[in-house]
Amino acid sequence: MTLRMERGIRVPMRNTDGSALSRRVWQTALVFVAFVVSFAVYVYGEKQIDRANEQRQTSFRLADQLRQSSDDLTRMVRTYVTIGDPLFKKSYQDVLDIRDGRRIRPENYDSFYWHLTPSRPESVGPQGGRAIPLLELMRKAGFTDEEFLRLSQAKSLSDALTAREFEAMRLMEEAGPEDGQARLAAIRMLFDDEYRRAKTGIMKPISEFNELVEVRTLAAVHRAEDIAFVLRLVFVAFAAAVGALLWLTYAEARSILGGTVQEVHERITRIGQGDFSVTGTPASKGADSVLAGLDSMAERLGAMQAERIRATAELKDKNEALERSNADLEQFAYVASHDLQTPLRNVVSYTQLIERRYRGRLDSDADEFIGFIVDNTKKMTLLIHDLLDYSRASRQTEPPEPCSAGAAVEQALDNLRQDMETGHVEVRVGALPDVEAVPSHLVSLFQNLLGNSIKYRAPDRAAWISVSAEPAENGYWRFAVADNGIGIEPQYHEKVFEIFQRLNPSAETEGTGIGLTLCRRIVHRFGGAIWVESEREGGTTIFFTLRGA
Repeated sequence: MTLRMERGIRVPMRNTDGSALSRRVWQTALVFVAFVVSFAVYVYGEKQIDRANEQRQTSFRLADQLRQSSDDLTRMVRTYVTIGDPLFKKSYQDVLDIRDGRRIRPENYDSFYWHLTPSRPESVGPQGGRAIPLLELMRKAGFTDEEFLRLSQAKSLSDALTAREFEAMRLMEEAGPEDGQARLAAIRMLFDDEYRRAKTGIMKPISEFNELVEVRTLAAVHRAEDIAFVLRLVFVAFAAAVGALLWLTYAEARSILGGTVQEVHERITRIGQGDFSVTGTPASKGADSVLAGLDSMAERLGAMQAERIRATAELKDKNEALERSNADLEQFAYVASHDLQTPLRNVVSYTQLIERRYRGRLDSDADEFIGFIVDNTKKMTLLIHDLLDYSRASRQTEPPEPCSAGAAVEQALDNLRQDMETGHVEVRVGALPDVEAVPSHLVSLFQNLLGNSIKYRAPDRAAWISVSAEPAENGYWRFAVADNGIGIEPQYHEKVFEIFQRLNPSAETEGTGIGLTLCRRIVHRFGGAIWVESEREGGTTIFFTLRGA
């Protein structure tokens, strides 16, 4: 027995029974082929009996035609010589012509009565077609040399007798109406002992032929019958073997399946419909049967389904708790950032007031400390402002709407006008499409990206920024904000999108490390993606995708 894995379910399969069933099926198929062949051979054997009987009948019919033609010639010539009716002479000649192949054989020749021809001339039969001599028909019949010799002798003797019969007709025709002696002599030529001996001589080889044909054809019929009987037994044996093998195949298949095919089909259908309940016991189905394996698989699937339902419910509870926690955190960040602004402004105001009133009146250390307080409170103000923007982006409930990316870039550039003039930055903006977004968020996205390019420009070369867009897959547009600034090393391409992450915290450029995190939140909210391509000192390109309007 082996175990086959079905999506984590171990299902027992019996290799030995499967191979045995396969062999049984092949055996049944081969025996069935032999059965069909034996049936065909048996039918052929039965046909051989029919052919043997047909040849037997044909042989006797041809011999009888020779005998009958001799009798018909005698009857026609005797009648003609006795009564002088020329129609009987014509019939005599017709018999000779048909036998010698000079005239077509009538269709009903085997049941033809020539002595009725004068009163029924239409019974002669058709006149078209090809005439065939009787001897040629005999050659085609497949007679042995000895049999054909007998018929040839009878035909030769009959042909020889026709000379006497023609002589008798000549005497009768030359005799006058008053010459009774000549007519009587003609009649005697057809009734004397010599004529009878000639007729007997004709019948003797025909009788011998019949005896020879009887022995040969009867032996052929018996031989064909014996062969057919043996073939019949072989056919019956193969039929019984096919029946037995079919029963054994059915029994083995049922043993492997553990039930009927209908039961297996119903069980698979129930499993497919999600019914994993188990019916019966493995013993009643066979511990290694397909049905037992299906029940085992159903039991495991049922357990997995119950576990999945439990895990799904647990995951749902945790997701809901996480969503509540995230909502609470966002609310806390918003409230904290908002509420911190007022006391922080007071700190900045009073610190600046102290700086103005007491600068120079205290020692140099005090002036330096006051400067530190002012700078850091300004930084903290900027950080709180960025946190509020990030919180607003997270809490935003406005649905996306069609808006112009070009207009958003213009607004962002207008907001950054002073920084651009200070840094002498050239900005190149290509044709930009309309996209699905919130206008204020789209402006914030471009303003953060453009602001980063301005802040991190290279001091040793004239700065420029390029904004472009091209169609992407599934109705999206791929935007690119490129610059020739200081660049970002590859190992930091993902890190720059994390909150509060700055690659050079001690740099002179202002920033809180929230800008790119905010950009990613905005792009993801609208169903897009954002990534960076850059190298140190090689400039930076930020790519992102948004759905077209």
